[in-house]
Amino acid sequence: MAAPSDHDFSRLNIGKPSIARSDAIYERAVRIIPAGTQTFSKGTTQFVKGFAPKYVASGVGGRVMDVDGNVFVDHIMGCHAINLGYTDPDVNAAVIEQLQLGSTFGLPTELEVEVSELIVETVPCAEAVRFGKNGADATGVAVRIARAVTGRDHVAFCGYHGWHDWFIATTDLNSGIPAFNQELAHSFTFNDLNSLEKIFQAHPNAVACVIMEPLTVPEPENDFLAEVKKMAHAHGALLVFDEVITGFRFAVGGAQELTGVIPDMAAFAKGVSNGVPLSAITGRKEYLHALEKTFFSFTYGGECIGLAAAKATIEKIRREQVPNHLWRIGRRLKEEVNKLAETHGVDEFLQCVGYPCRSVVQIDGAGRFESLEIKSFIQQELLRRGVLWAAYHALCYAHTDEDIEVTLSAYDGAFAEFRKAVESNRPLRGFIEGEPVQPVFRKVTDFNAHIQQAGRPD
Repeated sequence: MAAPSDHDFSRLNIGKPSIARSDAIYERAVRIIPAGTQTFSKGTTQFVKGFAPKYVASGVGGRVMDVDGNVFVDHIMGCHAINLGYTDPDVNAAVIEQLQLGSTFGLPTELEVEVSELIVETVPCAEAVRFGKNGADATGVAVRIARAVTGRDHVAFCGYHGWHDWFIATTDLNSGIPAFNQELAHSFTFNDLNSLEKIFQAHPNAVACVIMEPLTVPEPENDFLAEVKKMAHAHGALLVFDEVITGFRFAVGGAQELTGVIPDMAAFAKGVSNGVPLSAITGRKEYLHALEKTFFSFTYGGECIGLAAAKATIEKIRREQVPNHLWRIGRRLKEEVNKLAETHGVDEFLQCVGYPCRSVVQIDGAGRFESLEIKSFIQQELLRRGVLWAAYHALCYAHTDEDIEVTLSAYDGAFAEFRKAVESNRPLRGFIEGEPVQPVFRKVTDFNAHIQQAGRPD
């Protein structure tokens, strides 16, 4: 197979993508891979089946090429894991150099110390660090540490936190998880302190931690994050920020740097190593040292390829002030998408919301359409115009002004077609050239009202 550098990423897909090879690979996959995918949000239920490509072949910068040769400006970026860009030369060089030295050994390496020192220098709450491979490793062990430190079992949560039992027990994909987990995890609503207070009142002296995504779609109101921290500590619970998405994207030091609210612990993953598997749990030493008494250990915990990628990634993010670029291009994208929605008279249904460095297209059927059908239609029309999209904008350092122009032009065309569909007074389903996308979770609670549209689960 040719290297990505040998592919022409300037020739974006225009028109209905050819997906013959995608379909052929998928037929092989469904015979041997449960659900046909390793990651729910990458599977066929999240893209218009019969229209959208199913498999990617390569990526460069902010663009990808699928197995049929279609090229798209990518706004999914490995489910937010790629914040520098595909095949970033600095990260690639570090990975190749380390690969020639070795990846996994029978003793620790100095690289573990160097990357830990980088994170301590960069992240406000960081006094100690341990590594994992997935975001769920980091959020899962954060809850375990909090339970070990406090001697309590209950957890208050707000957001999506990975596949571990304590969290997935609260969803409708909880088959195989002992039911007692549902009694220990309690969802509260962002910007609603009363919803959190009710959890503490219902479970006095029993909540080990409050774990939350600190910045999602709505902005914190009335010092919400500071008040959550105050409330958690008043009730003897620790505060954990799930910075799997916000870390190294919203600011170099994550949401805690941006907001000034410093948690007791924080979990990082996406963005820390530009797509090479690595995660980290960090926080105050007195809490992290609980890991000397509670078990968190696995063969690949200190694997060097991810650590080498993280060192190169963090250094580049700091050196180039990458979040500034994401905010700049993201602010333009968000503002112009909303102007286009208004121009085409579809702003009743579609609005770009959230932070410029990671915005979401909020979809409202307005009593006329199913929201997921609108998402499917817009996704279809953006794909037809060279943009890969799942209702959010995961921007990267390699996204150029030209990429933003392409995206806005695609939105212009997609919104124009949507307006025609609205004015036809026909069911929107008839305009979707395949099977509409589906929610990952059908049981909607406070934590995932926005997730259903934006494809947040991994």
